[in-house]
Amino acid sequence: MRFPRDGAEFDRAIAFFDATYAVALTLLVTTLEIHNRPSSFRSLSALDDAVGAQFIAFAIAFAVIASYWLTNHRMVASFAALNTPTIVVHLWLLAAVVLLPFTTEAVGDPDVADLPLPTVLMAVSIAAGSVLHTLVWVTANRGGLLDHKPTAIERRTTLVGGLGPAAVFLISIPIAYLASPAAARVSWLLLLVVNPVVGRLAARRR
Repeated sequence: MRFPRDGAEFDRAIAFFDATYAVALTLLVTTLEIHNRPSSFRSLSALDDAVGAQFIAFAIAFAVIASYWLTNHRMVASFAALNTPTIVVHLWLLAAVVLLPFTTEAVGDPDVADLPLPTVLMAVSIAAGSVLHTLVWVTANRGGLLDHKPTAIERRTTLVGGLGPAAVFLISIPIAYLASPAAARVSWLLLLVVNPVVGRLAARRR
């Protein structure tokens, strides 16, 4: 079925998507846990020892979910309508988003942070979100739901921009096992290089 932009069903779907992002962002605060408050709040160094790793994981996950929502907001702004396949793919995307608080908590837990699996699970969930976000756009494009017909350059730029971050996180998986989880998380900083490069290439092609 096709739901035009000026219809109530379109508004219901977008409101649901936005609310899910908001809930996922809110749940991230539950990943910050201090076991011994009297000793942890005696100084900034003690607080850092208690919650520093958790806060870094929180900041990464918050930035990822917020950027997902912002990109999603911009993408949906170009939709003239929604259809059932696009909504279904969107729901799979939301599944990856709401999983992030769980994986974030494991990465920030000092008891298991040094194990590869928590870092790998977080990397997989973020990579899945990037891939599924791109798939939402591809599904919408194929369904003729965009307010314009994308050019070949625009299609290529969208695919590279969506799959580039996924590649960075997937590459970190073998690093977590072969080197260390900490090295894998440091490799995520490659996004600071990948995203600007993709943005410049997109601007040149436009």
